[in-house]
Amino acid sequence: MRRLFVAVLLAIAVATTIFGAITLTMVETITSPARTELLRQLLDEFEATHPGIKVELISPPYESSDQKLIMMLNTKQKVDVFEVRDNFLAIHVNNKNLLDLTEFVKQWDGWNDLLELTKTAATKVEGKTYYIPYGFFIKALFYRKDILEKNGIPIPQTMQELYESAKKLTVPSEGKYGFAFRGGASEHSFSEIVIMSYVPNIDPRPDRGYLTTDGVPYHDTPGAIEGLKMWIKLYNDCSPKDSLNWGWAEQVNGFVSGMTPFLIQDPDTVPIVERRLGDPNLYGVAPMPVGPHGKVYLDYGNAGWGIASYSKYKNEAWELVKFLSSPQVNARFSQLNGTIPNCKSAFADPYYSTGPYRAWYEELTNPSKYIFYERPVHMSGFPAYAEKHKNDIQNIILGKKDLNQAVKEWAEFWKKEYGIK
Repeated sequence: MRRLFVAVLLAIAVATTIFGAITLTMVETITSPARTELLRQLLDEFEATHPGIKVELISPPYESSDQKLIMMLNTKQKVDVFEVRDNFLAIHVNNKNLLDLTEFVKQWDGWNDLLELTKTAATKVEGKTYYIPYGFFIKALFYRKDILEKNGIPIPQTMQELYESAKKLTVPSEGKYGFAFRGGASEHSFSEIVIMSYVPNIDPRPDRGYLTTDGVPYHDTPGAIEGLKMWIKLYNDCSPKDSLNWGWAEQVNGFVSGMTPFLIQDPDTVPIVERRLGDPNLYGVAPMPVGPHGKVYLDYGNAGWGIASYSKYKNEAWELVKFLSSPQVNARFSQLNGTIPNCKSAFADPYYSTGPYRAWYEELTNPSKYIFYERPVHMSGFPAYAEKHKNDIQNIILGKKDLNQAVKEWAEFWKKEYGIK
């Protein structure tokens, strides 16, 4: 492998000597000033170790970055490496703008170090490797150590224990509640974790989101109805009334203030919580509690690096993707980005092997307990479903809608989406 690496660099060096320096154009889409600054530092390091290759980084404003990238790709503007977000992967593949990296990764030692979830995400379209995910957003349970210890409450291992513990901590007359309920935007990302954990047979295959292994939507199965009742109990018995409309900011505020000591969130919340608490010993993160069948289903978001199918510098672009995907570089990028690293060896870093991120490693390495599936966000009806789901749950809680009617409507919705008779 070392010989191959040297041969590629030698070929690049010869080409550089003959034709001059090569400039790769790279486009990022999840942009922020701090992230762009770090990415530029990493690219400078790449240039230092790859003489003859320069990298131009394009960082469009976040609000319009995806549209900008798609326009650049569709009009075949100069793009060599670009950021691939999971919800745009199918678009890039269908537009034939992503290079199939399958043959490249066969010659790459780093492939074997990737987490299984990374490989699954990378190859979910036609079994071909279209990009290398750099990290993941996955839910876990944040808890306030100081408050649990003061009340003699252990870390919940099951959804039932989470409910019982949160209920013990709830004293409305004192402004104390156990759980940071999410009732506002994107509530489905939270409620579905609890609801689906009561279903014994969710199908985890990428193209089967929301279906059971029986091939039907999970929503009106007996387990899902039991799970939905648990979600509503978490609100009625353990959460502030105004959390019916809470979003991310209100959830985090409730957790940091100590009003709601249990919080379900993604890893990018860790640095924010730590900074606002001012003491890392005040909180911890645990793997998500499991349902009555000993497992929990977790959706995951991710993004990664891909190569434009029409790039003139595919080998050089692959060298850059490999560099950014290497364990050390990936770990540094993930720390700032707030994502879970893409490879196993990154967890040798104490930053990930101890402390809050250890919870996500446990989720990633126990496939019988923590089962990853993909929410069908790529299907055209998903936005309407998400809005309806939020409104229906709010109305169920407010007594304006029958629970059994709601789950039937959700199931019928997805039967139509999947064309199930």
